[in-house]
Amino acid sequence: MLTALDASPRALERPIGDWQIAGNSGHIMTDGRGFLLYVSTSESPRRWTGIKKRLGFCRLTQDGDDEGCLYLERLPKADEAVLIREAIGIRKRRHLTPEALVVLERARASIKTPFRGDSVRQNEVPATTLPESKAA
Repeated sequence: MLTALDASPRALERPIGDWQIAGNSGHIMTDGRGFLLYVSTSESPRRWTGIKKRLGFCRLTQDGDDEGCLYLERLPKADEAVLIREAIGIRKRRHLTPEALVVLERARASIKTPFRGDSVRQNEVPATTLPESKAA
């Protein structure tokens, strides 16, 4: 489902038991046969009504005032995936060109330094002794 949605890999999480694809306004879980989409619109019944219309290719299973569940029995098509990502608030996966990937790898390599046991941490300040105060 993550690939079908073209979603960011960071959206995949396992909070308690089963894996889910999480977004800012809901999540997607599987039951083995299909996909359950939970959408919450943060107390906006009008937005929830609009989402139900746009996701008409899903079967409505629970209809609350500003949230609900929809069921999809198959993987979504490309145009449907866009609507699902928008409704649930899931980030799209980044697609990098080979040139951009090389630039990114160079940037990553420049900030990574191997750890040496004898080196001092960058933010570590050596201990200094304070001068003794003179008695008055």
